[in-house]
Amino acid sequence: MSLTDPNIIDMWGIPKSDSGTIILGIADHLEWGNKTLQAEHLLALQRKINGYIAFIESGEIDNKIPAALGKSLVIRVYGKHEASEQGKLFFERVAELLRKVGIGFEFVFKAD
Repeated sequence: MSLTDPNIIDMWGIPKSDSGTIILGIADHLEWGNKTLQAEHLLALQRKINGYIAFIESGEIDNKIPAALGKSLVIRVYGKHEASEQGKLFFERVAELLRKVGIGFEFVFKAD
């Protein structure tokens, strides 16, 4: 599982509190740091999220995760580090775009 591998779904699950939803999780271990690191981080996130969108839109999700059929989909990024201001803006934009196609999006800060 790695943010740097856009072709892998890191994790998925059905929340006990909402059995009508599938969470597709992204494990984000990268630091935000300076502007160069932030740019690299955002590019890695963009590639990973695009990989998840392709997984959903191609229908591959229904073959790999049959339990997803008919459920609401949410892409959730689990960040090891709190998002920078640029990261927060990126997440807001991603959430807005995905909402338009019926996919939820969340960022969750999960320090060790």
